[in-house]
Amino acid sequence: MRQTNEQSLKEVIHDLLKEYRIENHVNAAMIKKSWEKLMGRSISRHTNDIQLRDKCLILKIDSPALRNELNFAKEKIKENINEEFKMELIEQVIIS
Repeated sequence: MRQTNEQSLKEVIHDLLKEYRIENHVNAAMIKKSWEKLMGRSISRHTNDIQLRDKCLILKIDSPALRNELNFAKEKIKENINEEFKMELIEQVIIS
């Protein structure tokens, strides 16, 4: 029986991103692009920076009151992002 070396396009792209070590950068860019849609305009306006490091989402929020509110919603943020992209992108959320 002949074996093939076939992969889906999704698998090839995923392997390529891992090989060039840019997977986190691409995932962070996807989150940034969808941030306003996921969290709403008011939260988006107060978000200064979004970083992704080893499945840890780091958010810089400029409003102390909003930062406090979002600290209670970390699990919901994680679930919304993972559900939006249909993969386990985030395991932890850090808000500063």
